[in-house]
Amino acid sequence: MNKFSVLASAVVLTLAGSTAVFAAPGGPAGFDNVPGGPQGFSAPATPNSVRDVINQAYDDQRVTLNGKLTDYLGHDRYVFADSTGRIEVELDDDRDWSFIRKDQPITIFGKVDRDRHSISIDVKDARPAK
Repeated sequence: MNKFSVLASAVVLTLAGSTAVFAAPGGPAGFDNVPGGPQGFSAPATPNSVRDVINQAYDDQRVTLNGKLTDYLGHDRYVFADSTGRIEVELDDDRDWSFIRKDQPITIFGKVDRDRHSISIDVKDARPAK
């Protein structure tokens, strides 16, 4: 009986220790937040300008950009511009965008739509810039 209780205690302590390790905060997101882990591995930077989106963004990547709508291209397509360039954006046609004015500074939240021949942003939300 003594050997059984020692073995049971060892199993319980092993399981309790491993549960604490898995429940520790700070998952694998950027690797900089893992104490005792390798350092210097941060998540790739999200593009935050039109130039970055055109040169670096991948399809379906979420982006947040500051700029303004400068031209109307038809239906729900517009030209969005910041200090680094211009890009076509598509506003969801099931939303009311009447609070946005031409050349008004805004912040857009959307997803990159990239294919072989073009790149644009599907805008999911927009707010007047602060």
